[in-house]
Parts: sequence; structure tokens; C-alpha cells
Amino acid sequence: MIELRSLKQMNWDASYGRRMIKYIERNSMGQTNQIQGSRFRYVLLILIALIWGSQFLLNDLALEVFTPQAVSWLRATIGFLTLSGFLLILPEAHDNPVSKISYWRQIIIIGFFEATLPFFLVAWGQQHVNSAIAAILMSLVAIFTLILVVVFVRSEPVTRGKFIGIALGFAGVVVLLWPQVSQSQQGNSLLGSAAILTAALSFSISLVLIRTLPEMGTPIKIARDILLCGAIELGALLLLLGQPLTHHHIESNAVLAMVAQGAFAGGLVYVLYVRLVGLAGATFAGFVNYLVPLVGVFLGVVFLQNKLSASAYASLLILALAVFASEWKPTRKLVGRQ
Repeated sequence: MIELRSLKQMNWDASYGRRMIKYIERNSMGQTNQIQGSRFRYVLLILIALIWGSQFLLNDLALEVFTPQAVSWLRATIGFLTLSGFLLILPEAHDNPVSKISYWRQIIIIGFFEATLPFFLVAWGQQHVNSAIAAILMSLVAIFTLILVVVFVRSEPVTRGKFIGIALGFAGVVVLLWPQVSQSQQGNSLLGSAAILTAALSFSISLVLIRTLPEMGTPIKIARDILLCGAIELGALLLLLGQPLTHHHIESNAVLAMVAQGAFAGGLVYVLYVRLVGLAGATFAGFVNYLVPLVGVFLGVVFLQNKLSASAYASLLILALAVFASEWKPTRKLVGRQ
């Protein structure tokens, strides 16, 4: 589930940061004011939330046939191929060709934290927790990113809202996982939750690292390059472990779910997000943060009959408030950093 911070301010808070904004302003500044009130931006917002929110449902369906290692590798590979196709038909995507070794060295590291590690951990973790719980846990990407930014990005101010967001995020995790911690017979469920939490942290690390990338390449091209590195690393892991691609005979539903996850959640959604930010701005696009966990929970409960406890629904509400609080910008900064 690539989540790139300003490119998504995604669920999880994903985006390409200042690079994304500069790129989009350069290519669509003349159109933004004219189309800002259009209903089309709401259509895009809903489509993006549906695509990113459905990845947990698609993961569950794909795991019925494919092994976790295969699901993670196929997701990265199909996403890479999809974005490569878009790069062929989008002329502006060929701006600023990248060939520097330093760029690729950073892309390889980011690919590990953005694709290799989290793709595998989410696929493995969803063997032990349902898609609705996975959607709630992955909403912690925004909170983890906030913590890392507060600690490591000295140029960013620390506001009261960010402190409240971190505290609420921690409370939300405790509320969600306490029933698993208190019942020893749910050890596998706790391990699955821990794997998905680690995946959320990995995504967050990648988002902070993306800020260090040189001003090279368009957002879609950077996403394609990250997925390329992830596909190579996951493919090497698959060969090293000698794991099969499937553990069950092939079923059309699982194959379709796998293709949809890679092509849409790993490809098309980034093109749509770039378009949304260009039409309505990054602030409006940030509402995806609130919709993705809700969509993931709704799809899991309705289509997979996932059972959620009262603590899970309470955690979903607390985490939504945490994201809202972290984006609250009072007129006076609590702490300033040089």
C-alpha cells in the first residue's frame, strides 16, 4: 500500500511533500482557480478513497490462493508495470530525467521501506487479522509519520495539535489491541497486528526519507522507480526462500483481486491523486486520510463479514480524531524549531 506523504497525505498521510506541490503548481496553476468548485474533485476524492480502502479486502481475497510472499511481489510488480504504462502516455511525466547514482541509492533504500518490507508484512499479518482491523492499524501511518517528523525533521514546528494527535494515536492503538493483549489464546492475532503496525511504521520511515530526495523526476516517475526496487527486492526474497507462488489451486476471484490490487492501489491511484491535488489543492486531497480507514472497515464488514468489537469501533473514532488533531493549525506555535 504505497503511501507517499504529500502525494497522498495518505492514510495513512502519504505525500511527495514540497516536490509534489511544486510540480503540480507548475503544470496546473492556470487551471486550478477555474475548476476548484467543480464536482469532479469530489468524484476523484471518492475514487481514491475506494481504491486505497479496498486494498485490504483485495489482500484477503488474494491470500486465499497466493502466499504472502507472492502477494507482496505481485503487487509491486503489477504496480510498476501499470505506472510504466502511464509514463508512456503522459508527456509531462518525462520531465527531469534521472540518472544520478545518488538518486538511485536513495530510491533503493526508500523502496525497501515503502514497498519491500510493508508489502510483505501486511500480506503476512492479514493471515491472522481481518481486513477491517488491518485498515484501522494502517491509519497509524499518519501518526507515525508525525512522530518521526517531530523527532528528526528539525525545520518543522511542533504545534499543540501535533502533540494531541500523537497522544490520541497512542490511545487508539491501546484501545484496539488491549483485548488481544489480555487474551493469551489470541497470540497469532497479536502477532499479525504487530506485523501490520510495523508495516505502518515502515511506510512512515519511507515518507520521511522521500523528503531527502533531490529535486529530480515527477511524482509518478518516483513512485514507479520505488516500485521497481521493491519488485526486485521482493523477487529476490521469493527466490531465496524458495517459496511457491500459490498454496491453493488457482481461482479467478483471487487472480482478479491480485491484478486489481497491483494495477489500481499500486498504479492508477497515484495518477488520480496527482490530478486531485492539481484541481483542488493538497489540503482538500488530505481528506483521503479520513476516508480510507472508513472504507476499509466498511468493505471488510459488508463483503467479508468481518466481526468487530466495540473497542475496534472506538479505536477507529479515536484515530480519526488523532489525524484531525495533528492537522489542526492554531495561530500560535507551541514550539519552534530552527
